Amino acid sequence: MVLTVRQRLWLLVPALLGLALLSGGLWSLQMVHQIARSTPPVVLEQPQSITVVASNGELLRPFTSAGGYWRIPVELDQVDPKLITFLLAYEDRRFFDHHGIDPRAILRAGFQLIANGRVISGASTLSMQVARLLSDETTRTFRGKIQQIVQARRLEARLSKPDILTLYLNHAPYGGNLEGVRAASWAYFGKEPVWLNLAEIALLVALPQAPETRRPDRFPEAAKAARKTVLQRLEKGGLISKEDAERAAAAPIPDQRKPFPMLAPHVAQELQSADNAALVIETTIDHALQSSLEKHITQRSAALGKGFSIAALVVDHQTGYIRASVGGPGLLSGNAAAHLNMTRAVRSPGSTLKPLIYGLGFEAGLIHPNTLIDDRPAAFADYVPENFNTGFHGTMSISEALQLSLNIPAIAVLDKIDPHRLASRLSRAGATPRFPNDASPGLAMGLGGVGLTLEELVRLYGALARHGAALDLKITPDAPISTSAARVLSASATDLLIKSMSQTSSNRQRGAVAPVYKTGTSYGYRDAWTIGFDGRHVVGVWVGRPDNAPAGHITGATAALPILLDVFARLEGHPHPALNGDALVANVDLPAHLKRFGQDTGTGTASASAKPVIAFPPADADLQLRADGAVALKVRGGSAPFTWLANGRPVASRALRRESSFRPSGPGFSTLTVIDAKGRTDQVRFRLTE
Repeated sequence: MVLTVRQRLWLLVPALLGLALLSGGLWSLQMVHQIARSTPPVVLEQPQSITVVASNGELLRPFTSAGGYWRIPVELDQVDPKLITFLLAYEDRRFFDHHGIDPRAILRAGFQLIANGRVISGASTLSMQVARLLSDETTRTFRGKIQQIVQARRLEARLSKPDILTLYLNHAPYGGNLEGVRAASWAYFGKEPVWLNLAEIALLVALPQAPETRRPDRFPEAAKAARKTVLQRLEKGGLISKEDAERAAAAPIPDQRKPFPMLAPHVAQELQSADNAALVIETTIDHALQSSLEKHITQRSAALGKGFSIAALVVDHQTGYIRASVGGPGLLSGNAAAHLNMTRAVRSPGSTLKPLIYGLGFEAGLIHPNTLIDDRPAAFADYVPENFNTGFHGTMSISEALQLSLNIPAIAVLDKIDPHRLASRLSRAGATPRFPNDASPGLAMGLGGVGLTLEELVRLYGALARHGAALDLKITPDAPISTSAARVLSASATDLLIKSMSQTSSNRQRGAVAPVYKTGTSYGYRDAWTIGFDGRHVVGVWVGRPDNAPAGHITGATAALPILLDVFARLEGHPHPALNGDALVANVDLPAHLKRFGQDTGTGTASASAKPVIAFPPADADLQLRADGAVALKVRGGSAPFTWLANGRPVASRALRRESSFRPSGPGFSTLTVIDAKGRTDQVRFRLTE
């Protein structure tokens, strides 16, 4: 458009200012000095977006800066070199030669304005633009322009040219709440600025001149015209060919903003909330693995139906580094509970604790993988477990009982080793067992009657993979290395356990590199689990409904196991060293006490020739009163039926069983007596405390 005389005179201000400074006579130098002295230095440390990055530095998730701006930090080596070259050619050709202001550019802009009646090119250097971006002062007044020049000179004195260029790339406006070339590159092209093509580079060079009126998501035609102008200037300068300029000018303009990366969103949110002082938060996450698993789990969750969620955790058990963490199907999946991190949710672990139960039995010398054990109806005091399929399998080896995940053999072993020991070993593994109504550990915990998280189960199985040594999880590479010597299980016991677990048919079919795993399904089909490991990684998968509603059709084997095997298929296989040792000793070669498990508790198999002995409570023991007020009773030896007396009064019990319970009137001393069918007795005295 043609400008009026007044407008031309106003636009001549920068040119006249430059001439005045050069000639030293049109304005008072004293006034300029006064403005310079009263102008405070610009603040270089502007609020920037916090970014959470993967182990290779790739972006997982950025967050808006203070004020709601996307201002993602970027360094020169993170930008395509062509963008730097084209930016300088278009904006400030003598950037590396001047000291903040370019007198030649000022003279050129002034003569072009007089000759053409309109602005042909600007006179602001990149240093002056950076000064304007970092300052709240306007540059539309004489004083503002002087301040901009002063600040530019100060920047040149304080910083190197690459530093000033980096500031520009981090603060240049690109429309809306986008500031900086990296934020613009992700918002308009969905990629890092190091991977841009010619058309994309030209658009990013053009936008900062008029970021709001050239926004491609609102004014695509204006953006396209501005890009063409940049391409023509680059062609005229001999930086690109005519063919490349025409091809880039014809490329489509992005007409909407793309979402910013949001990988590992739950992890990123927790880290950002915990340490919002760091601009770049490094993690141990494997970017490619995380991306692949999130897509896979989102698809799997959708296939299960509305309300379902899946969580997965992948850990390098040699270092403790978390390589992938999927807390759900994604914050943008539309799932109502997508914001919940289900790797931290307390759920019933189903049968996933059975390996530790048998491992403790191996450690205590009670059983061996080839020890025979009976799977038949049994009661343990007032607890009567049943198998998942309600059937019974008779006599089999401990390994077979573990592989079939039978309940009664596992509870028989747990009864021998004591649920408190199981809870203690879980604590050593870094888990916090939660019991209903704050009750004490009981036999039911062996079948899922305890609350644990996926993260805690992965720690437990990671310890098994590490020959029993506790595993600390790390999500940031600078996390302190634990010097804890906690041992969850002895090395010899874990080796026996791994050999027992590895003998499933699926493992035999898949070969030596296949993971060692255990499935689990909680009561009411609310939780489906599979936790497994090989020589390098431990993986945990949970499937269920975050609202804890019964799923009705999912089990660990059908819902979680396929996902776990898919995860290991994405990892480089590492056979576990324990599988390369000697073969297990056959039952016939075992010591006599290990040939067959002595289920004298709850099975009626104890010798009837021996006199009865009260096995629990122990004589002269101090016991804490349970939340339900009951005290368990156990007897060994003797002949059924049994009669129990508490402080001389009969206790209602199942006379044919070796377990019973009674409810004392309160804390204090009690005396228990048991009488068998032959009139033989035993008596103990103990004290109950609150």
